Amino acid sequence: MGGRVGAALVLMAGLSLSGCVAAVIPALAGSTVVGSRVLDEGDKGEAKPAVAPIAAAMPAPAPAQNPAPAPARSAPVIAPAPAPVTAAPRPASAPAPIIPAAIAPPVSYPDPARPLAPEQANFARFVRFTQAAARQAAGGADLPSAQLADPVALDGKRRRCAVGEQLVAVIDLDPAGGTFVAPARPASEPGLALGLAVLRDAGVEIAWMSDLATDQSGALRAALEQSGLDPRGQDIISLRREESDTKEQRRTSLGAITCIVAIAGDERPDFDTRFKYLRNPEAGAAIEGLIGDGWFLIAPLLGN
Repeated sequence: MGGRVGAALVLMAGLSLSGCVAAVIPALAGSTVVGSRVLDEGDKGEAKPAVAPIAAAMPAPAPAQNPAPAPARSAPVIAPAPAPVTAAPRPASAPAPIIPAAIAPPVSYPDPARPLAPEQANFARFVRFTQAAARQAAGGADLPSAQLADPVALDGKRRRCAVGEQLVAVIDLDPAGGTFVAPARPASEPGLALGLAVLRDAGVEIAWMSDLATDQSGALRAALEQSGLDPRGQDIISLRREESDTKEQRRTSLGAITCIVAIAGDERPDFDTRFKYLRNPEAGAAIEGLIGDGWFLIAPLLGN
């Protein structure tokens, strides 16, 4: 069990999390992640909520009126604070992003005042689908995930999300057959930015996924900020930590602690790697039905 947990933690190392999602990742030792819950080694399938650390259980005693002088002692050793997972410096040459004022969600999306390019019609469907799912979840609905329940079968059956799980919408940035390259001067995308603002307003986290190496996270953050797609640098980014690290593994790790309710990409393997290995297209008929219902084929968002 310890080996599996260690592997899960290594897979999550390629994720740069926003504060909201990072808060639900417990420190695990001899336990398994199930949604946002933890199963101990001794449990027999019964889920227990992760226990928050106990802090300041007892009030501090009042200071004495005439405290005795403290004996001399050596200076304490202070351990350095761990580096935050999202610490990714912006390239020195990149201009500071312009953070727009808060945008009131439109009555319907897309907003005629910020129209989308015709090729982004599926992006609008992705936004509307995810927004509707968030409204259902807020009402206590048991949602289907955009991830398949069985890692082998092609029956199209999905994982079910637990009530209260954090909703996440994944956007794959890699172009078909290649790897994303962060543009130095990305164009402003107000129509796309508005759609993502709609999802954040609904309580959905955005996760950007690519096979780009983690040492390029600063360039990606800068491109997302300058284009307006993530103007405050608040989204999750998931990049390749090493050669053996795959997007499928990272999607699975993220889906273990959240509900991935929708995935957008420009080719079918962005949804599930099994699409790459289908010799007979008819074998994938059951999973093909998820396209438009959790999986959305969209045009690249940052010009790749």
